[in-house]
Amino acid sequence: MRNLINRAAAATTFTVWNTKRQAKEALCNERGDFYISDGVKIIIAVVLGALLLAALSGIFNDTVIPRITHEIEALFG
Repeated sequence: MRNLINRAAAATTFTVWNTKRQAKEALCNERGDFYISDGVKIIIAVVLGALLLAALSGIFNDTVIPRITHEIEALFG
């Protein structure tokens, strides 16, 4: 029983030290700076996509659809 307790304590200690080491490495590394630039690129793409969608929607609703409706009414009316 004592051996089991010692192994459990050793495993717990190892896990704690390993987690601390990984946390320290994650905070000290400089490899994460690309995530910020990728996030900014995604935000810019979403904003530009929304603007493009709004522009196309405005063009279709104000110009194309009324003209098509007028032409169809002229054919059948």
